[in-house]
Amino acid sequence: MANNERLTKRVKKMEEWIASNEGGPTLNNFNWLIEVIKGNDRRMAEMDRQHNVFRELFQEFMQVKELADDWDEFLKEKDNAQKTEEEKPEEEKE
Repeated sequence: MANNERLTKRVKKMEEWIASNEGGPTLNNFNWLIEVIKGNDRRMAEMDRQHNVFRELFQEFMQVKELADDWDEFLKEKDNAQKTEEEKPEEEKE
C-alpha cells in the first residue's frame, strides 16, 4: 500500500512538472532523450537480430564444410596456450 501511495505522489509530481513546463525547453530535452533511448533500443534489437542470423549462418557453414572438428581443435590449442602463458612466472613473461 505504501508503494502505491508513493508512486501516486510521484506521478502527480511528474504531471505537475509537465504542466508547468508545457512546451518549454526542459520538456523538449526530456522528450528528445526519450526518443534517443527508443532509437538506441531499436538499433540494439536490430543488431541482436543480425548477430543471431550471422551465428546461424556460421554454424551452417561449419557443418556444411565439416570444419567443426578443426574449430574445436583450434579452440583447445588457444585455451592451452593461454593457460601455459598464465602459469609462467613474471620473470619469464618479460
